[in-house]
Order: sequence, then structure tokens, then C-alpha cells
Amino acid sequence: MAKAAAGHATRAMSRDIYPRDRKKARRFSAPMNRTQKPEAAGVESDAPVRPTEFTTAGLPLPTQFSAFRGAYRGVFDMHLERVSAGGFPVRQDVWNLGRVILVSAHLPGPQHVFGLCHSRSTTLDHWYALVKCGDASPEAPAEPIHLSFHCLADPFQTEIGASRLLVAFIPRDIFPFGFDFEAIRDRPLDSGAGLLLMDFLVILNRRLPRLRLSELAGLPSAVRGLLALHGTSPPAHQGAARNAIDVRLLERAKRLIDRKIEAPDLSPGSLAEELFVSRSRLYRAFEAFGGVSVYIRRQRLLRTREALADASDTRSILRIAEQWGFADASVFSRAFRSEFGVSPSAVRRAGWMGGDHQRERNAIVERSQEASLEQLLRQLRS
Repeated sequence: MAKAAAGHATRAMSRDIYPRDRKKARRFSAPMNRTQKPEAAGVESDAPVRPTEFTTAGLPLPTQFSAFRGAYRGVFDMHLERVSAGGFPVRQDVWNLGRVILVSAHLPGPQHVFGLCHSRSTTLDHWYALVKCGDASPEAPAEPIHLSFHCLADPFQTEIGASRLLVAFIPRDIFPFGFDFEAIRDRPLDSGAGLLLMDFLVILNRRLPRLRLSELAGLPSAVRGLLALHGTSPPAHQGAARNAIDVRLLERAKRLIDRKIEAPDLSPGSLAEELFVSRSRLYRAFEAFGGVSVYIRRQRLLRTREALADASDTRSILRIAEQWGFADASVFSRAFRSEFGVSPSAVRRAGWMGGDHQRERNAIVERSQEASLEQLLRQLRS
């Protein structure tokens, strides 16, 4: 009886992840609707929330996995580990919720295991919650829902044999002030507050077809509140008012850094002067990132990685490093390896060797007119 009840609960949870009401879903091949962002549309908008739908149904069987992989270009790299006959059938919804991007995928399951790792060419540094449901092998018993957190800017790889997948992409500035990122980095969150967040994402996905844009205004606050249960709360004397002020300062400073990232004189001192705040207050706003200097260096390293992985960029590694403020080749190489776990030359070789494959993958994407998940995620920066 207990096993039967557990199996029924697991199947019920799987149904929650994939709502059956799909009449209003648009095809993934349709142009991305940029007005779905609640901030842009305004909280007064009464338009329904609609996903962008992607499916490999109808594609030639040998190209189905390539089409699925192409939909994640610039975000994840994938390769097949184990596959059975019948192609790679996928049904997927991408929900643009403004400050959160939710991907809900129905995968072929344990007969089609694939490896997933972060794209080395990405400059994105968003975090994401990965929710798996399904078996890792056909012999294994039903696996319960599993939640883990990862950062796109960090090296990470895993195998996926799940039949259901939820991925919630979350920008750093949604996390509460003073959040302890090490408490969740690449770790399973399968108890306590982790279960609350997992249940929230599952229920949110289930209810989205019946929600309107005006009802999503409080979504960032809801996510921030659940994340606060995992990290370190700010000291009591700072209070909610100080927290809100520092968040606004952080947003202003990040926009300014993005505009001046190539300026050789960009520094905590010049930022504080232009923002009319003290250096100590500016550091406090960036404390969760390790400080202002660490944040600036990371953004510059992300841009060097993007250039190095670009097969069309034939400049030397040193010239690319100099563009982003690294005049010393050895210092740059050490910083790059420390940040990404690989050398600049390894990323350069991977970019050049993967040029033909990338063009082939892009051609598949262009032929099917798929919208770019990477482009959606870049909008989360603003």
C-alpha cells in the first residue's frame, strides 16, 4: 500500500509539472514575444501568460537531438550518452516571466540519457534551479523529485535521464542581500526549505496557463523570500530599509559597470565617485559578489571567455586580454584558470575546433526558426 501511494504521489507531481491545458501555447518556432515581460507591460496588463513551445515532433529522427541541443546554444552544451531507437522526442515550454525564465521540458526518459554541461562560451552568470523527475536507468525504481542549484558561469556537468525537467533561471540581483551562495552551489536541496522552493516551482508551472501578467508582479519577491531560507540573512541592525537602498544602489552600479567595462580606469573609487556614495557603502552593496573589484574582474573575464570561444575572432589571446584590462599575460592566465577551471588557450582551441559544428547547429536552428533561450537570459541582466 505504501509503495502504491508513493507511486501515485510521484505520478501526480509529474502531472503538476506538465499542465494539460496547452491550447494557448505558441509554437517555439514563432517569434519571441518581447512584450510578455511584466516590467515592460506594466502590472496593469491583463494579458494572459503564454509560453513559447518547442517540440522535435515532425523533424527527421536523426536530427531531433541536434535540434534540441541547438535550442540551448550559448547556455548548455549537450551530448548523447545512451539512446534507443525512435529519435529524441521532446516537448518543451519556455515561460518568460520577466525576472525569471522557467523552462518546462518533457523528455524521452531513461532510454535516452544525455550529458549536459555549461557552455564555455557564455558570458551569463545567472543561477538556475534544476528540478529532475524520473529514473536515471530503466532498472531503477521511480526517483523522487530532485532539486539542485548551479551558476552558469561556473564549470558544471551532469547526466540527465529524467522524463520531466524544470529549469528556473534566476538573475543574481533577485537573491537576498548578503546571500550565502556557497550554501547552494552545486548541492542537492532535498529537505526543509529546498522542498518548499521545489513545490513552489512545480505549482507555479502548473498554474501558469491560468495566470495573467498582472498577477506576476510579486513573483521576484516570492522567489527572493524562499531563497532567503537557504542563505545568510543580513544583520538585524541593517533593517529592511537599508536592504532596499543597497539593492537599488547595486542595480545602478551594475549598469554603470556594464557601460564602462572597457575603461582602463574603472575602479571602486571611480564608481563610488560617479555614484556619489562612499566606497564602504559601495562595497556593502557588492558584498555577496566578494566586493566591487571581484565583480568587475569577473565581468571582464566573462567577456574574454566569450571572445576566445568565438571562432571568427582571430586576435591573439594577449590582445583580447588587453582589451578587457589585463595587460600581464601570466596574471590573466592565472585569473582565467582560477575563475573557470580551464586555461585561455583551451577555450580558444575549443572555439576554433567547434566552429564547423557551431555553424551546423546554428543552421538547424535557423531552418526551424527557433527563438533563442540565450537571448532571453541576456535580458535578465537589465
